[in-house]
Amino acid sequence: MNATDVSEKITEVFELEKNLDRRTIYSHFADLELISDFFASEISMRFKRQGKTLVYMESTIGRSEAHLLSDAIATSRFIERDQSRELIDKLGILVGENLGSFFEPRLQFKNTDNKEYNKKLFDNIEVLTEAIRTGSKVTLQYLKYDVNKNLVPSRPEANGYKKVRPYYLIWQINKYYLMYYYDDSTSPRFMRVDKMRDVKMIKEKVEPLKNIANLSDYTRNQVYMFGGMPTNIRFRCKMWNVGQVIDFFGEDVKITKIDEDYFWVDLYTSPGSIKYWLLQYITTIDCIEPRSLAIEIQEMLEEALSRNRVKD
Repeated sequence: MNATDVSEKITEVFELEKNLDRRTIYSHFADLELISDFFASEISMRFKRQGKTLVYMESTIGRSEAHLLSDAIATSRFIERDQSRELIDKLGILVGENLGSFFEPRLQFKNTDNKEYNKKLFDNIEVLTEAIRTGSKVTLQYLKYDVNKNLVPSRPEANGYKKVRPYYLIWQINKYYLMYYYDDSTSPRFMRVDKMRDVKMIKEKVEPLKNIANLSDYTRNQVYMFGGMPTNIRFRCKMWNVGQVIDFFGEDVKITKIDEDYFWVDLYTSPGSIKYWLLQYITTIDCIEPRSLAIEIQEMLEEALSRNRVKD
């Protein structure tokens, strides 16, 4: 059955006579089942029949999946307590389980004292998703935390407002980021969705992304979300740290064994993204390429050592 046939069937279902009886409802069970299967990629429930009389709705989300998602919501630092409860309750409804009660002890750890959450987080995601889908620019106010843990404009001179070209939403390091370009920029940047306010889609089109061939590879290998153009990165690492490399970059990371003590790691990412990860594991890493990145890390280490040297 094609989309036109299903559309006609939907019209039939919703144009039922006002005086419904049992025979009328039974005659449409098959139609509802067909419609829910046809729109399987767009809805989270399926209409199912067992025999001629038993009719039920079945969630496409399993209990274990609902628990995993609820756990992520409960531990998220930028979804405030009430929003977390609401989302977890909705997931519980989908699987017929009181997940709210199960996760409530964990939600109690979300202390809202002295914290300012962005109530517009989900509105931001909706607008940004639509802007990316339609290839439209957006304007927004970008915020930062001050010493009192309040969200304030990141650029006081412009009251924090930016106009950007949005391309991609990515979940990384337990935060949600937007990959974007400024109009006059040739390299991508990232900003946190939970630090945005007043996100608006405007009637200016975004050009297709041309200077990053594989957007999935680029975003997957972003260690810290500093952006910048990707390049080939290589470093030598001690063998006992192989688990950390695979855990962070995934099982498809390119690893080449040198001997029993060392292996090479090859990545395609931006130097700005990888350098702080390299510093984190610098006691197991050397032979960093390209040379410009190795020099930058050396200078950072020397400057840090000069400030942190223990005096007699």
